[in-house]
Amino acid sequence: MLELIIFCSGTLVMVLEMVGARVLAPHVGTSAVVWTSLIGVVLACLALGGYMGGRLADRRLSRRALAGLLACCALSCALTALFHQAVGEAAGRRIHSLQWAAVAAALGIFALPGFCLGMVSPYIIRLRMASLATAGATVGRLYALSTAGSIAGTFLGGFILISWLPGSVILWGVALGMALLALLADLRRLGKRLLLLLGLLALAVWDCGRAEDGAWRLVESPYNSIRIMDGKDGERPVRFMATDPGFSQSGMYRDAPDELYFPYTRFYALGPHVAPGAQRILMLGGGGYSVPKWLLSGRAGLPDRALHCTVVELDPAMTRVARKYFALPADDPRLRIVHADARAFLERQDDPFDLVFVDVFNSCYTVPFHMGTVEAAARLRAAVAPGGALLMNVIGAAQGPDAALFQSIYKALLTAFAEVHVFGVGSPYRPESLQNLMVLAFPEKRASDWLEDTGRTPPETLALLSARMDVRPDPAIAPLRDDFAPVERYALMLLAAQRAMR
Repeated sequence: MLELIIFCSGTLVMVLEMVGARVLAPHVGTSAVVWTSLIGVVLACLALGGYMGGRLADRRLSRRALAGLLACCALSCALTALFHQAVGEAAGRRIHSLQWAAVAAALGIFALPGFCLGMVSPYIIRLRMASLATAGATVGRLYALSTAGSIAGTFLGGFILISWLPGSVILWGVALGMALLALLADLRRLGKRLLLLLGLLALAVWDCGRAEDGAWRLVESPYNSIRIMDGKDGERPVRFMATDPGFSQSGMYRDAPDELYFPYTRFYALGPHVAPGAQRILMLGGGGYSVPKWLLSGRAGLPDRALHCTVVELDPAMTRVARKYFALPADDPRLRIVHADARAFLERQDDPFDLVFVDVFNSCYTVPFHMGTVEAAARLRAAVAPGGALLMNVIGAAQGPDAALFQSIYKALLTAFAEVHVFGVGSPYRPESLQNLMVLAFPEKRASDWLEDTGRTPPETLALLSARMDVRPDPAIAPLRDDFAPVERYALMLLAAQRAMR
């Protein structure tokens, strides 16, 4: 029985850690900084728990004490399930540094269960040890079982549980699992531990039922924690989608689902302006599918019968959310959806497109570095047909102390494209300001007539063209490359600047 307990506790430890990133995501994002904080905090607590578990085993060694220890693990996981939202929200709002906010959130949420779970393995090892003559074999066998359980928990949590269950349900599952192990640890005098299991089960049902009252607003997947919120812009009802704290990745007028809501998305109209006969369009990053809906509606002014739009979206849950809440049509033959990583798609793609739209840099919390490197720029260049264009949305500053992230991506594009133009969304005359920056790139040199008013250019397009910025490459900043892309360092600079502005 002890072997089963140590295997299952190792499984539950890793399930807890895998769901930890999902629990932290709404408050501090999902960047490498968050994973570093989570892993570091959990390992530190497991180490401290291992030390204290060994000392406890030397002082009080019995099956009954082991059952009590497992019951404490169950209670600590239940507290995490109950209060993780409040603790994470407090850390995210009150601590301005992302690193310290992530560490504080991880400590507040996972320190106690990590410490308690860390005590289990050394206690069981000491309990199983019969003599010094077989101590090595006993320790090796039980550590192997614990590690095997951790491997099982990693795949169970990452491949299955997160894909099918909300984070709170998984946390309650870990708590109930530990309570069940407490029953198995000592089959005598089960009364209190059975009451604990039944009490935690009732509390879990109540807590999850309370969360389900608004469950339509939260969709969790292996890639994102997607929140759907309704609001108003003046008198018009608006629906938002958010995956990172403080940012909305998509917005939609509920009374006009195919109208572009966010100002930066309207700059994709520069694509039809510079390539009016475009028929094949590639969109990297679907989100709420605002731009594809706009293209397919005919609002872009392209020949809609011949239009063919391919959207590459990493997360299938995004597509499901877009269809359920953001009016994405389910059966338009002009729309092809590919669920894949954008860079991996480019590596396999041979046929060029008239227009390539890129909207994968949605916030400073999650920066897909592999889409901003020199190597990625070469693949993007290969994806643009002669006479076509690339339009890419990047969040940052064009010049100044906060421009490192944008400049590193901008300079990567300069290595592959003949012309690269930048448009400021919000503050085009202040290149040092943090804002959405729309990059327009041509694979070959072009005449400047697309910048001129022909007398038939719509006023909306003229307004977009007037936002063009004179951006100079910063010689002190190197372009991103696949083997060196310090986007976390650059993104932290932007987050610090954003928090200082609030």
